[in-house]
Amino acid sequence: MSKRKYVLAASLGVIGALLMSGTAAAAVTGISYTASVSPKKQSNKTFGPASISNNIETFYTGGFMPTATETAIVFSTDLKFTPGNVARCQLSQINTAPEAQANAACGASRIGQGSAIINGGVLTGKVAAYNGTPSGSSPSVYLHVDVFTGAGTYAFSTTLTGVLNLSTNTLTVSIPPTGTSITHFDATINKVKSGKKKGKATYYVMARCHKKWVNSAVTRFADGSTRGSQSVQKCKPKK
Repeated sequence: MSKRKYVLAASLGVIGALLMSGTAAAAVTGISYTASVSPKKQSNKTFGPASISNNIETFYTGGFMPTATETAIVFSTDLKFTPGNVARCQLSQINTAPEAQANAACGASRIGQGSAIINGGVLTGKVAAYNGTPSGSSPSVYLHVDVFTGAGTYAFSTTLTGVLNLSTNTLTVSIPPTGTSITHFDATINKVKSGKKKGKATYYVMARCHKKWVNSAVTRFADGSTRGSQSVQKCKPKK
């Protein structure tokens, strides 16, 4: 058995033991979602360049079950996403590859970064976000995660696929069934230029301001239950 496979097997063995020991009394108690848009000062009429950081905390008691299967984020109508001509990455190029390999294949598609905590810290994750191949008419965001043991040793990589429904301004992220639970996940989409429209530059994330941005998230779990949270951020309208 290779060293990498041995580490992965050992990591999953520890996780499995923890899950089994807490399954009977385990329950999810809620989530907390926070979105932060920058810069906060934006026109109240036209959309300007922006970045957005999304942070989700998931709270459990008695263990880390049930696992999450999907998170949907509904963004304010004062935010919009315009991937434009940002290069598109193929999921097969990065799906289970380490980040260095993913960047080599899809560096031109990279749009952000973040971090993750799994099962309360048994594992940690380093997140890289890429502009993906559209799903029908909907843009995709690939959230690639390098997973490390508590000791900091690389274990494996996985990728969460998010689909942006532009008509409802919703990002729906499917979470792979790894048998683990993400207790913290943050991802920032940077201020990435995506092209031009009517002579003006467009960006992957754009924002305008009417005093505040209200964004919300709902996570669905393997037992069919859901938990939701809302984020409210004040902004500064400019003339």
